[in-house]
Amino acid sequence: MHITQVTDPLVEPVTLAEAKTLLRIEAPDEDALLASLIATARITIENSTGRALLTRELEAVLDRWPNGRRITLLMPPLQTVQSVTLLSPEGDQTVWDQSQYKVEATGPAPYLALKPGVAWPSAPHANASIRIRYIAGYGDAATDVPPPLAHAVLLLVAHWYENRVPVVINGAASRIPGTVDALIANYRLRRL
Repeated sequence: MHITQVTDPLVEPVTLAEAKTLLRIEAPDEDALLASLIATARITIENSTGRALLTRELEAVLDRWPNGRRITLLMPPLQTVQSVTLLSPEGDQTVWDQSQYKVEATGPAPYLALKPGVAWPSAPHANASIRIRYIAGYGDAATDVPPPLAHAVLLLVAHWYENRVPVVINGAASRIPGTVDALIANYRLRRL
């Protein structure tokens, strides 16, 4: 399965003003740098936890149906599945009827599953694909992000701002400071 981001979040989990307050910066000279650090910190936290912090549209592309009766959808929390589309090698698209599957959005691993008595549609041919479009993220506003994750973004911004080169701890460069790592530890997805 390959996941692509179709739309970007509309906001970041922390504001430029919050970052400037933490860093005690008043002038606008560093605004572009801080905005870049905020977006990069969000992406880093999302990659480290396997979660989408803010609402965005994602597309999962599969080259075949799974052996089982369900497809786990990555980057939770899942809000909704918009469509499941079968794409032929010739470019023909067929939207799979929603009455054939159910969506389980709660829990650590949201999924799309076959309804009882239903089988997966015909397997796509070579160079064909299955495309699942869905909406994921805690919400549209920064206040929807769990406070520990938002604070982790803020602390990572501060760390990168103050330390413009990798920090070496016990002989190894640390990608994520221990304080940030501790904040996100309970949000990391575990393999089931």
